[in-house]
Amino acid sequence: MTEKIAVFVDSCCDMPTEYLEKPGVYELPMQIIYKEHNFLDRVNISAEQVYDNLETEIPKTSLPSGDCIQRSLDECYADGYTKIISISISSNLSGTYHFLNTFLEDDSRFTYRAFDTRQVSIGSGLIAVAAKNLIDEGKSFDEVATAVEYSIEHAVTYFCIPTLTYLRAGGRIGLVSSVVGGMLKLAPIITCNEEGIYTSIGKARGMKRGQKIMLDLVKKFIGDDTDYLIAVSHGADEEAGGKMLTLLDEKGYSGKKQFFGQCGPALGVHTGPGLVGVAVCKLS
Repeated sequence: MTEKIAVFVDSCCDMPTEYLEKPGVYELPMQIIYKEHNFLDRVNISAEQVYDNLETEIPKTSLPSGDCIQRSLDECYADGYTKIISISISSNLSGTYHFLNTFLEDDSRFTYRAFDTRQVSIGSGLIAVAAKNLIDEGKSFDEVATAVEYSIEHAVTYFCIPTLTYLRAGGRIGLVSSVVGGMLKLAPIITCNEEGIYTSIGKARGMKRGQKIMLDLVKKFIGDDTDYLIAVSHGADEEAGGKMLTLLDEKGYSGKKQFFGQCGPALGVHTGPGLVGVAVCKLS
């Protein structure tokens, strides 16, 4: 008998919409906090609304609420799931991983494995996609957990942004040099290091050059592998994201499955408009 295994993600994972709509996937919305009102990421505020309002106010973000986590666990159990694979963005960028763990540890209804991906946005999302694909193929709980461990060690996220204003404002600057960008018109290439902390690995004279540098980084990371997932995300700039997708397609980097979309509001708060990102998750 096939095990019923659920996948939990936080909304910062930017898991593709087609997967969020699958049965057995539960997304925990981050909180988007303005001076006058709090919102739930992608529940009652969209990425477009966040980006459109950034010039007026840069909101803060916070963890999914305890009530939200408890409701999702109750819903999961009511839907017949007793095993959970939990995927979170880097614990060095958000406290969601540890906060969710406190609920899972105290809930005797479930057998679970919780994973700190040490990635952000679609980098974490691709790991969750890989897990869901294996679940739908009928793999066992232990097999899925082992595969997730592998994916975490063989995943990468790169993104290029035109300004560091928003990372600084949100206190997420990490190891990214604050002198990059601004008046120099230098666009930093940022990734998550082995500890899941933002770090710059290059800088480009403009976003167009930044995309070409990311293409080279992707090429080096993938090597001769063909068994991988790949995604391009953008921050309120579908045209720029589309150009990155074209660069990848021209070089034949489409993997087992390719995704394209806008990064969600929780990340958008910290990066601002204009971001172009690429993530790769190796499967074997």
